[in-house]
Amino acid sequence: MEFVDAALKFQVAMSSFAAQRALGVLPMSDSDSLKATQEKLYKTGEAAKQAFMTNTALFGAFQFADKAQSVMAELASDTFSGKVLHPSYIKHAAESGVHVASDAVQALGSGHSRELLTEQFSNTFDVIGFVNHVSAPKHLSADGTYPLEEMIKQCYSHGDYPALWYVEGLGERYATAYLNDSLAKGTELHGLLSSGKMLEVDQKVQTMMHAGIGIIFGKHAVAALTPWSTDAEIRAAIDVFTKLVKNNSLQGYIGAALESLGLVTRTWHGQLVSRISAVLKETDQDLYEFFWHGCGRAMYFSPMYMIPGLSPWDAADSEPTEDIAKRNARAGVGWAFTIVNCRQPEIAANFVRHKAHRLEDHDGYTNGVYSTLTMATDMVPGHRFVRAFGKYEPEDALGRDNWRKYIGCEVADRITKIHAELKAANKLGEVFRYHKNLPEYAASFQA
Repeated sequence: MEFVDAALKFQVAMSSFAAQRALGVLPMSDSDSLKATQEKLYKTGEAAKQAFMTNTALFGAFQFADKAQSVMAELASDTFSGKVLHPSYIKHAAESGVHVASDAVQALGSGHSRELLTEQFSNTFDVIGFVNHVSAPKHLSADGTYPLEEMIKQCYSHGDYPALWYVEGLGERYATAYLNDSLAKGTELHGLLSSGKMLEVDQKVQTMMHAGIGIIFGKHAVAALTPWSTDAEIRAAIDVFTKLVKNNSLQGYIGAALESLGLVTRTWHGQLVSRISAVLKETDQDLYEFFWHGCGRAMYFSPMYMIPGLSPWDAADSEPTEDIAKRNARAGVGWAFTIVNCRQPEIAANFVRHKAHRLEDHDGYTNGVYSTLTMATDMVPGHRFVRAFGKYEPEDALGRDNWRKYIGCEVADRITKIHAELKAANKLGEVFRYHKNLPEYAASFQA
């Protein structure tokens, strides 16, 4: 019955967003009446989407279809304006088609590539399942308490690889329970991860617990926004988010929670990305960088990019409009790509072997690799897959050369050093955004 309801709401969401975009390309789309109608359709689609957001298959289908609708709307707009007749437009469209076809052929062109692609998909679905299906409660107990210690032990009982994802899911549910309680009482939420029981447990959980609470605070803050919200309304929502994060984060980990605003927006409210980004660019450069790193992480987990030929790396290069945003988005994709697939280093090796041309003059990927392995090292000391990844090198010459160029030699030792330096400086939250040279950045605090 639940699936049937989700499937019906899927149709409502798709129809609502399709109509909203169709109205957006009409000649009078800037009129107040059409804007009001578009906004109503958008809200209808958003409300329907709640029924299938945690269903990976349905939500993946929605993302793909929604993107297709967006492309068609842009094409219609470009046709009306005459842009499609410009030679540069035709050239770009042709190059994009060749690019997608080339990626698809490369991904499916050999048995080895298909095997790695299958492993990558399996890893991604595993991680989504870990986060979404952690058994932690979403409500406080009758006496107002939460079984935090028990839940943390349960998260780590699953092993090195699942632990950090279960902890992120725990952070979401922990924040949900206390935020709902504070909203019901009309009180402000304070000290969620910076006081009380959280200071009594092993602090290795802090990075992904912060990422988890950031997701809930982000969802709460942007829930009422639409693409037609004013800049003032967007700033107010950002203020709600940042206040919740700052009031409930432990100093040194705040970046892990801030980054989740980008993850939330890009995953569940894609039409708001450019609006929120524009406001952040003018008002908060730090949050702007964390935001785009979170968008990059969301790009990797987007089910539509599991289709051969479509790529989160392309999204990271095309969606942001300036260099620092692009670097953070690329670092976010690399961050997720690396840790999700750390059990099979050959997946990363295959990427640097065949995609080296995309990594030239773009150090976001390398930053993502080092940042995410540092996070995992802190959360799971002695993480066996991180250690193995850090000592891995491809056997073939091309793979080995590119690995050394874009990932490096003695990675395990570098990660150990970066982790120790950032932890000593109380800066572990900084691994949730791009730094031009993470080893140098970490070492700068020891000077």
